[in-house]
Amino acid sequence: MFNSPRELLNAYKDGLVGSWCDPEDTDKLLGELPHPLFGVAASDLYSTGEGKVALLFKSAQKFDPTFGAHERQTTGDCVSHSTRNAVDVTRCHEIVGGQREAFVARGATEAIYGSRGHGGQGMSCSVAARFVHQDGGILVRKDYGFIDLSKYDSKKGTNWGRRGVPSDVLLESQKHKVTTISLVKSVDEARDAIANGYALSVCSNYGFSSRRDSNGIARRSGSWNHAMSWVAMDDSREVHNETLFLIQNSWGAFNGGPKRHGQPEGSFWIREKDAAGMLNQNGAWAFSDVDGFPPRKVDWTIDEVF
Repeated sequence: MFNSPRELLNAYKDGLVGSWCDPEDTDKLLGELPHPLFGVAASDLYSTGEGKVALLFKSAQKFDPTFGAHERQTTGDCVSHSTRNAVDVTRCHEIVGGQREAFVARGATEAIYGSRGHGGQGMSCSVAARFVHQDGGILVRKDYGFIDLSKYDSKKGTNWGRRGVPSDVLLESQKHKVTTISLVKSVDEARDAIANGYALSVCSNYGFSSRRDSNGIARRSGSWNHAMSWVAMDDSREVHNETLFLIQNSWGAFNGGPKRHGQPEGSFWIREKDAAGMLNQNGAWAFSDVDGFPPRKVDWTIDEVF
């Protein structure tokens, strides 16, 4: 059990394996999907993110003002947090865009982590993506009567990994599946996905500084076997003349330094070359509640989304 952001940072720096990219399982999952690759599934979105600034996290903050550093992981369940955050941001943006659904509450992580199939720490991003799309689905922070998920409890997900997600919990999760998941493989694809309202969950072994620079960017530093969500992008080319991506971590307020575009606590921007290296590890997934990834007409501005 990790009791502080500093303990989490040190654990990952010291080699805690919270996530991994499993090539065999990824290939198996891709073979099961109707829309396996985002670049093909969303070909109509190509270049739609050019020159834009897309601040998806603001959609989440509209319904969940504490989105960001509020719910800090306490064990090696980063993949479940990253997946939950990406799905939450996506579904919040769908509601903002006019889709008729209720937010209810932020997503729960426990069943996602409990689906990993072993009693140790960590899981692969492909297993989590499969669970929310195929084997299970999405649960939220509320008391279901037969299980209380209103507050984060890492012990539940840890214990379920050993013996499986309880049948009643699994059945409830299956009522709310993510309709489409696709693998994102390039910076251009990530840019266009986020510009159209699709947040990402990304597994990689890239670590970063806990101090943001004057532009809110964290430089690459060390190695973390970790998963984090990508919740904004900036293709204005105002900084370094390249595409920047905003990563939301799940360690609480672990970092400091200047911010850009009102980013949440516990987040940091990364440069294009680092984004490309992370995406090249084949652990980045986009989520959609509809069949495929339709273009969305969104009037993004730098200061305000709504």
